[in-house]
Amino acid sequence: MSATFVLCIEDTGIREQALLLCQSIRAFGGAQAASPILAVAPRAGRGVDRKTRAALASLDVEYAEVALNDVCPEYASANRVVAAAWAEARVSTEWIVVLDSDTVLLDRLPLPPDADVALRPVDSKGSASAGPDDPFDSYWQALAALEPVDLEALPFVATTDGRHRVRASYNGGLVAARRSAGLLTRWADLFARSVAAGLRPWRGRAENVHASTGYVGLAASEYWGSNQAALAVAAWSAGLRIVDYPETCNVPLHLLAQRADLVEARAGRIPLATPIHVHYHWMFTAPYHRTACDTLRRLAVPADRLAWLEARLPIA
Repeated sequence: MSATFVLCIEDTGIREQALLLCQSIRAFGGAQAASPILAVAPRAGRGVDRKTRAALASLDVEYAEVALNDVCPEYASANRVVAAAWAEARVSTEWIVVLDSDTVLLDRLPLPPDADVALRPVDSKGSASAGPDDPFDSYWQALAALEPVDLEALPFVATTDGRHRVRASYNGGLVAARRSAGLLTRWADLFARSVAAGLRPWRGRAENVHASTGYVGLAASEYWGSNQAALAVAAWSAGLRIVDYPETCNVPLHLLAQRADLVEARAGRIPLATPIHVHYHWMFTAPYHRTACDTLRRLAVPADRLAWLEARLPIA
């Protein structure tokens, strides 16, 4: 099954992350190592420099600088939503795999033959809803009403940290969708309508989220998790065949580095299973990179992958 990998790149801290991701796909993607990769700079004035474009070209990565994120430019996570929809309208592969820039691929990514989309449940609860009595459920109800879909159509999933059972909510760092399903366009459309309707899960809570490149600010923090919520509602309202990726995909390195119990529990369930796709957040920057590599070693990442990463870390 053919796939195009789509990621975002800008003249910010994600530039080095995006380059590392592209290198990892080419190095460890197996049969997917030669797949098309599309790196998109979707906010006006934030394209990358000539040296970076040359580095992308050397990896046979197509670079597109297109002002797509005029929906919610203060919220960088919206970049992947608009980039995914833009890619869906222009690529020709059977699958589109949308990846966060702060991730790496360490093996071939499985694509389900009998499904339309593969997703990984959220790492922790955040702005997901545990049901009608949850303080975030009114946000989810308002979002579902925009589609419209009965929120009860969404199944419940377990968060990766094992602490919560929530309405279906998925990490945006890994989204694999059949192009013919049209999910990525539906996702972008619903997210745009939610922004226009003033829906923000963290409205007025004065949170300042720490993400892969540092604190995102109060304005962006009010939207945190909203694009993931839109993904879940769009997917389940469309009647698509949805499967959950296993724990070897979108491995939350920042969470596992802090929770030895989760590493041990994971090893008991899937002993010696190589992580396929790792979401490291800020863990590949100094001084966290040493802890990151130690954690990957405990997760049974093969020696050649570890050596490859250690030779490239820390990233700026």
